[in-house]
Amino acid sequence: MSQSVISYRSGPFATVSMGLPGDHEGKTATRVFFVIGTDKIALIDSGLYAGLPALQQAFEELEIKPGDLDLLLLTHEHMDHVGNNGWLKETTGCTILGHNGRADRVADNMLNAKAIVHAFPEGEHFDLKEEYLDWMGPTEGPIDRFIADGDTIDLGGGVVLETVEVLGHSMAEVGFFEQSTKTLIIADPLLPPFNPVLYLYEEPNVMRATFDKIEKFLVERDVQAVLFAHDEVKTAAETQELVDDCRRRVDTVEASMVTHMKANPGIGFAELRDKCCDDQSMVREWRALVSIDASLKDFQAKGLAEKRGDGWHYVG
Repeated sequence: MSQSVISYRSGPFATVSMGLPGDHEGKTATRVFFVIGTDKIALIDSGLYAGLPALQQAFEELEIKPGDLDLLLLTHEHMDHVGNNGWLKETTGCTILGHNGRADRVADNMLNAKAIVHAFPEGEHFDLKEEYLDWMGPTEGPIDRFIADGDTIDLGGGVVLETVEVLGHSMAEVGFFEQSTKTLIIADPLLPPFNPVLYLYEEPNVMRATFDKIEKFLVERDVQAVLFAHDEVKTAAETQELVDDCRRRVDTVEASMVTHMKANPGIGFAELRDKCCDDQSMVREWRALVSIDASLKDFQAKGLAEKRGDGWHYVG
């Protein structure tokens, strides 16, 4: 067999890493997590389609027959987390669980792509196939059953996963807390500092509330380890440092926006995105439009910014 694709093994967990292409290549991987109980086997997220060979090899390495996979648990709808849903459903017959907030996007790859890549006219020049659709397989795997904050999934042998809502990066994102090992598994509410794109959030106040929630959860639940989709496993203390850094990066996005609206009254949406990305040496791409739009809406609601014609003005 070729080199192992299992990057982490501990207790009921086995992590499979899949390298990301494009601007992420050589910098960021996405990870999916097998969680093995005595009665059931679950997989958290299915990864991106280019990582399917690694996922197939993981089944072999772990000596899990595809038909033995009982559950596919989704953290959220983004393409690098649902890319192999269809293959898993067809091959294993697993039951797919996820948040109901974006179930329509999980069930429709084209809708999923258009809803984020082409959410704004300024992003319509990005190619859907290259930017998003290529990351997902040719068939979808819709959600079979919805899960919400506090729901538990018993895999047997004392392995119990508790659903933890962590909204902001996606407004339909969950993580999972394994109670016996005090392990928290989260995908994207805490993005690593080496990520090459501007911090992606759909609502800045909700994103900050999730930072606070994770911070509190680490202490109250005596979390011993945190597994991330795009980062290495961390202790609670290391995760707290990451929470602080993520909060700072969101603050930095908004501080940049204020600076450039003040310096360039009537600045356009795409230009504001470009300047904010340049301030942090990040890639000018479609994800950044989502964050800039989210904070502009929040500024408007607070009476701090207004749109006049096609341009934005800071009025706070």
